Amino acid sequence: MSNDESNAKPRKPKPNAKRGRAHIIVILILGLAGSFFFSRPLEQNAALYWSVQAEADAERLGRTLMLLLDHSNSPLQSLATLFNGSGRVAADEFENTITYLKGHRKGAFPDSMGFVTKSQPPSCGEDDGCWMVAYSTDESGVLRPGSDVSRFGPMSATIDTALANENTLIIGPVFQRDTGEQYSYYAVTIRNTRQFGVVVSLIDYQNLVARMADEWIPVGMQLRLQASFLDGAEMTESKYIVGDSEAPADAVMTLEIAAEIDSAMFTMMWDVTPDYYGGSGTRTDDYALYTGIFATLAIVLLLWGRRRRHV
Repeated sequence: MSNDESNAKPRKPKPNAKRGRAHIIVILILGLAGSFFFSRPLEQNAALYWSVQAEADAERLGRTLMLLLDHSNSPLQSLATLFNGSGRVAADEFENTITYLKGHRKGAFPDSMGFVTKSQPPSCGEDDGCWMVAYSTDESGVLRPGSDVSRFGPMSATIDTALANENTLIIGPVFQRDTGEQYSYYAVTIRNTRQFGVVVSLIDYQNLVARMADEWIPVGMQLRLQASFLDGAEMTESKYIVGDSEAPADAVMTLEIAAEIDSAMFTMMWDVTPDYYGGSGTRTDDYALYTGIFATLAIVLLLWGRRRRHV
């Protein structure tokens, strides 16, 4: 035997190639399966949190809209206080009060306000008189001074309902202008020692919703507003006053919030789209899934490299 043969160290047996490949394949399958398995609960929890957050936002926004609507009648209440606390309110007193209210009010002011009372000008053919505009902030609309509002159905219905519910704020039936936008009148009766009538102010629903969109409604939520109003002793048929009866095509869900204010019933339909906070929580579960997949592939490649070095 030669010295080379006697000094040679015994060689280690090679690992079983088939067994090594099988182990790597098993690790790959288990890693991928585990990534999908553990990301699924995250997806469900994220979707649940997303929908719960949308419900909370819908409730909050519903309260905000009703507060804005209630706040929009504060000038009317102030004007009613002036009339009810006076023996008689003159035109200049009315104008000075309007100027004061505009200067001390934050936010939007009603487009038109006025005081209507019964009188019988030559143009009135009613024995008990017609409802005429005595004072107003309007120059050319229905509430312009001297206008006979008895001829305008929505205004006449609002006045009749206010008289039937004296000293109570009333939101009258909705009407549509030439622009297609919907409006109502706020109204309350006035009775002092020398004057009897109704003070009214215009409600611009589109303006209220636009303010909501500018300041509070998050991206991915849209409002459709439905309402029914007191007309005499009965409620009008509910109709959409903002938006359409059908939800947008991309709406994931619609949350319905009902509210009653000043004898009017409102139903807010909050449509939630995938743009709402980036969708139903897919980022979290996608991150977990892709992290698991990349980690599995990294381990597999590391094991494959080690195996190749020992072959």
